[in-house]
Amino acid sequence: MSYLALGFTYGFFVFCLVLGWIAAGMLDLDGILRRSGARWGRFLLRLGVALVLAEGFRVFLSYALGPLVEILVNRSVTGFKTF
Repeated sequence: MSYLALGFTYGFFVFCLVLGWIAAGMLDLDGILRRSGARWGRFLLRLGVALVLAEGFRVFLSYALGPLVEILVNRSVTGFKTF
């Protein structure tokens, strides 16, 4: 696997993790994160929720954006082959 593809893979995961972190903060409907006792407890709870949501975002965006990326990559590879 090339370094560019590896970088895109990790970048996509970090992007999904950031989306999950933001969504975990927004889903705090009843103040569960604020009612947790310790500061580390709140952080670990939000991190766990963010990881679960990040996986959901990853799967959804893979299915939603995958065909578009495939079309773009095929066009660029086909264009590159003509040279």
